[in-house]
Amino acid sequence: MKKGLVLLLSLLLVTALMAACTKKEDSPKEKGAASEQPAAGDSGKQEAVKFTISTSDPKLTWDTPVGKLLTEKTGVSLEYVPVLSSDTQKYDIWLASGDYPDIVTSGRGEKYRDAGAYIPLEDLIDQYGPNIKKKFGKFYDLLRDEDGHIYTLYNVNLAEETPANVQASFAVQYDVLKEAGYPEIKTLDQLYDVLKAYTDKHPTVDGQEVIPFSGAGPDLTFNNPAINAAGHPDHGRFYIDEGNNVHSALSADFTKDYFKFLNKLQSEGMLDKEIFSLNYETLGAKIAQGRVLAGYIPQWVLSGPEQSLVAAGQADKQYAKLAVYFNDQVVDHSNTIVASGSNNNWGITTNAKNPERIIQFVDYLFSDEGQKLINWGIEGQHYDVVEGKRVRKQEFLDKLKADPDLAYREGTNGIYSRFSFGDGAKLDDGDYATPITADYIASNYDEETKGVLSKYGKKVWADFMPKPEYLPAYLWQLNAQEEVNPIFKKLENIWVKETPRVIMAKSPDEFEKAWSDMVAELDKGGEKRLEQLWTDTWQQYSERYNEAVK
Repeated sequence: MKKGLVLLLSLLLVTALMAACTKKEDSPKEKGAASEQPAAGDSGKQEAVKFTISTSDPKLTWDTPVGKLLTEKTGVSLEYVPVLSSDTQKYDIWLASGDYPDIVTSGRGEKYRDAGAYIPLEDLIDQYGPNIKKKFGKFYDLLRDEDGHIYTLYNVNLAEETPANVQASFAVQYDVLKEAGYPEIKTLDQLYDVLKAYTDKHPTVDGQEVIPFSGAGPDLTFNNPAINAAGHPDHGRFYIDEGNNVHSALSADFTKDYFKFLNKLQSEGMLDKEIFSLNYETLGAKIAQGRVLAGYIPQWVLSGPEQSLVAAGQADKQYAKLAVYFNDQVVDHSNTIVASGSNNNWGITTNAKNPERIIQFVDYLFSDEGQKLINWGIEGQHYDVVEGKRVRKQEFLDKLKADPDLAYREGTNGIYSRFSFGDGAKLDDGDYATPITADYIASNYDEETKGVLSKYGKKVWADFMPKPEYLPAYLWQLNAQEEVNPIFKKLENIWVKETPRVIMAKSPDEFEKAWSDMVAELDKGGEKRLEQLWTDTWQQYSERYNEAVK
């Protein structure tokens, strides 16, 4: 009887198991079931799915070689919903109607979060985002909002060296350096001496007066160069001391010192007479004439005029990009990196079906394989591996120079590129995550530029920069308290109005009085209150940052 009972129970168990298996196979697959989701990158194992996503770039298209390969790897494709920069109200209209894309990318994440349009992502990331968590590492909790949830995704910057395309912003004409015998220029006094000697010897160029030093707008004339020469990071019109207190740069001692430098230049007739009325376009026109010898001029201003100079056969009128300080005791903290943070994040909305597939897609982008694809493109088509290192194909680069829109058609600049680990970052194979390498940057230099760099023992302009330092954030990335903006606007108006009087002073006494008058006006305008408001905001954020990364 015992044997018969055992046999009967065994038969019943087998029958039940067979019925269960038959039932599972016969029933339709539950879309998005976690148990049936293979890892992203497992080609051909997932059903194809398309998600809508907002973008401010109307040229983007998914139908590209890179886009197709991403779909092959993940099963995901994206349908772009363009929102022109002049039509940002569209995000509000979507929100009001509830008819928004599956993924909303904008700087308006707080509105979507507060309206309940974004779904929390932390549980999905725990289950489907191992690469996201691995690459963010100690910075992972920075993704969390104050309520502990994660509502949007963005990139993490993993650079450990200065990106090869980064440049200092004090610019000095090649011909000036050649005339002086390629001297070391690290201080404002050294810069002044070189400019003075050249101007005395060459007061005109092509029949026009040279302009020893120029600039444009408050940032490039008054603010940024003073902060930079003091070795501070770019926190806009502010700097932060070692005690984490925020101070206005408008009345800072280093700003006064920089104004003294400009005052000295103007007293010698070496400051651009139109410096207070120039904009970036009119400054660029002067640079293209070969008349401007130096200035605080970032590359985004120099690029076009320098191309014009080269085209006109005046490559020697291009500019060395040098780090210049008040004195040789300044410790440079200006070359900085923010590990994580963005104003154009990906938020998954409540309209998205199968949101886990979006997380799997992003997780693939965070893999080394994904990084190579979104940054370098396709091996053999956009890059080759030469002696173990990735190298952009010259044929592709040549076509790209002739046709910048080629990047759109090939998909090498897709919306997914915003998840790059950053120029200067390296993958696990020890090679760079992006094509912006020193070899690539140097290959685009003309012979004149290479010759100047060789005089200083450098390969790229980035070699003049110190090793980058990580910051919790830039002050201007944080949400200002409501009281901040009206005070700041008032102070800025005072500053822009009074600064020319200080710089154009005819004597040391006049300079001191003009400076003191301006500082007094700023004080009456609420400068100390502004500093306290930003200090409160910065210290609160810093506490959250330190707690997150400890």
